[in-house]
Amino acid sequence: MSPHTRSLKKNRFIEMLRACMDKNPSSSDMRNLEAAYERYIGCLQRMVVHTAHYGVLEALHTLARTKQRLMLLKCKASQPPGTVAALLDAAVELTDFEIRLLCLRLQYPAVMEPDDSPAQAKSPLHLSREYTPTDIMELITALHLSGAIRYIDGKPAEMAVLVNIFSWAFNLRIKNPDQCRHAVVNRKLRLTRFLDILRNNLVEYSQR
Repeated sequence: MSPHTRSLKKNRFIEMLRACMDKNPSSSDMRNLEAAYERYIGCLQRMVVHTAHYGVLEALHTLARTKQRLMLLKCKASQPPGTVAALLDAAVELTDFEIRLLCLRLQYPAVMEPDDSPAQAKSPLHLSREYTPTDIMELITALHLSGAIRYIDGKPAEMAVLVNIFSWAFNLRIKNPDQCRHAVVNRKLRLTRFLDILRNNLVEYSQR
């Protein structure tokens, strides 16, 4: 068993979730739960990043069992407090995303695994300070929904692949991609804020 697998199994986030499901947690309980959630995210990310050292299948097995525990907890909960339910939903979405990312790594190793050569090891690009990963997620979501990016066989690229490529290209980490995508498409004001900026810059340049 890899150290990252042991680390995830020892993480107390799920046990702390269970303890908070049927009561109104105190502010101290919520601080501890949120801290455990951040550690849970770190465990998932380290496991996925370091799969090359111990195999994708072991990571998939561990993540599948972890997601099952979360889903069972979700099914058994009667009416969890809103903040606790939100953390549970976020954990399920993130775990599911990492599972799909590993499945894509098995299916498309050439796409999901960056070249180890010095030129490909790390992208030289970074996102400007005035923009955020959510802005990039807006662009990714639009590309995914339009089917504009495809594989050589004509099959549309999955959201997880686009997230992985854009994350590498701009040296950023998009946490909870599914939750971020949901937030983007359910905005009440300025649904296409970042796309509007890009469009306005292009129109302004074309009119010079």
